[in-house]
Formats: sequence, C-alpha cells, structure tokens
Amino acid sequence: MDHRDPISADEDARHERILERLLTAATSMTGICVGLLGAVNAFARSRNIETFADDVLALNALMFLICCYLVVWGLRTSSRHTTARLLSAVETLFLASMTMLVGIGFFVVYSVL
Repeated sequence: MDHRDPISADEDARHERILERLLTAATSMTGICVGLLGAVNAFARSRNIETFADDVLALNALMFLICCYLVVWGLRTSSRHTTARLLSAVETLFLASMTMLVGIGFFVVYSVL
C-alpha cells in the first residue's frame, strides 16, 4: 500500500519559498514593532495612549516573533503535511499582526496629532 503525501514536490517547493519570504518579513516587522515602542514612549502626550500603544505593540512584536518560530519549524520539518499546516497558521497570524499594526498606527497618529 502506497502512503504518499497528497502535496506534490512543486507545491512543497512553493510552500518553502513562501515561508522564506514570510520569515524575512516577520523578522523585520518584529524589529519595527520594538522600534515603534521606543517612538511611542518618546512622543506620546498622554500616558493612557502610551500605555495602550505599548501593550498592543508588545503583543504585536510577540505575534511576529511567533510567526518567525513557526516559519523556522515549517522549514525544518520533513513532513509536507506539517509544512502546509504551519504555512496556513503563519499566514493567518502574520495578516492578523499586520492588521493590528496598521490599527495601532492609526490610533497613535490620530491621538498624538
């Protein structure tokens, strides 16, 4: 009986390329979130805005860092099925993190101005 993964070698290579790109983006976004934490502390006029923004940016940086760990796991695993599932999880988490980052960006800009 043949137990092959339903994911082809071409699909596996595609997943690997996407994961590599997401790793680059997620590591950059983690650094940006940490940098923005410092900027918010330097420029926020209200302590309430600063505290809220700090909390959201710290959570955001953590979410991007989790993306990084999941990507590395996906690149290191030999199971095509696991790679495909991790890719799906990373894409969802990455998009949620980007959405949060844009949302907190608008919040900070309109609160500071």
